[in-house]
Amino acid sequence: MAPPQGTALLERLLRTMAEGPAYSISALAQELDVSEEMVSRMIKELVRLGYLRSMGAAAADACAACPLAGSCVVGGGPRVWRLTDCGTRAGAREAP
Repeated sequence: MAPPQGTALLERLLRTMAEGPAYSISALAQELDVSEEMVSRMIKELVRLGYLRSMGAAAADACAACPLAGSCVVGGGPRVWRLTDCGTRAGAREAP
């Protein structure tokens, strides 16, 4: 039995993020063919499930040299997430 559509999208997002190094919300939305709002909700769900961890303001210095720094600044600061070990393992799985 195939996973529900929402689960398949979460899995695709994890696989895409695992390919890294960095993606903007808009690039992820385009890659997955969904809205930026949908990507934001999916990221929140992956954080809740323990697959992603928010890097918060601690990443600001490291992001300064990133060529994508200007595109991921939203609401006063960069939004940066890192795959947890669990997220890395899940992102490495092959698509069904």
